[in-house]
Amino acid sequence: MKLWPYFTKAVAAPAVVGMCVLAPAPGARAADAVDPDAQGVLAAMSSYLGGLGSFSVEYAAVDEIVTPEGEKLQFIHSGEITVQRPDRMRATRRGAAGAAEVFLDGGALTLFGTEANGYLRLPASGIDAAIDAVRRLGFDAPGADLLASKPLDSSTTDVTSGAHIGMTFIDEAQVHQLAFRGAEVDWQLWVTTGDRPLPVRLVITTKTVSGAPQYTLQLRNWNVAPQIDAARFAFTPPQGARPLDPNSVSVNAVGDMTIKRE
Repeated sequence: MKLWPYFTKAVAAPAVVGMCVLAPAPGARAADAVDPDAQGVLAAMSSYLGGLGSFSVEYAAVDEIVTPEGEKLQFIHSGEITVQRPDRMRATRRGAAGAAEVFLDGGALTLFGTEANGYLRLPASGIDAAIDAVRRLGFDAPGADLLASKPLDSSTTDVTSGAHIGMTFIDEAQVHQLAFRGAEVDWQLWVTTGDRPLPVRLVITTKTVSGAPQYTLQLRNWNVAPQIDAARFAFTPPQGARPLDPNSVSVNAVGDMTIKRE
């Protein structure tokens, strides 16, 4: 179970275009051990976010890995995402590994590595289908559940218990702090109060990996009624851009999608 889209460029290969989006554990289902306050906040957030016709948000994420020697390393990236339900999306990613963009135009998902100047196109009729397409490539994708038609749906997310920890403040806004446990992960979620309950922070701890690495996501500057130019979702390959074959893709130890040399 992980969250939010991130994208990478070439590492040791000619081109890399990656995307990670929160994926539920297969067969997971919510248990009765979630307290009513936590369930109520989660359900309100899911209903409100899932009911938005469009939105944009900025994100910053920290992806932690544990080396075979037990050392923890953190990879930091940030970007913006714009969604127009049910079948349009544009996302950017910037980090030490480079920059990348993702386009969903209603019929195809395109992952473009800007510095590598290579792109991968996958059939996808909508946002949920795009998430499935990325997972089929082999990514354990943190964050997709916030883009899905039913964000963080408690009926399918890995949850065995949950609690409302209390109230706190993030960026001067009062928020609920929720904590959930699952079979494979523990995760915390911070949600704004009021009639627009939106997620502003998520931390996921993977219990099945030695060292229990975490994924941390910060979300800010939500716009729930953006003015969007339809051309924003269309991908036009720049000069010299190389189309990539999905069969040439492999996923390395840190979740980057590497394009094998021909």
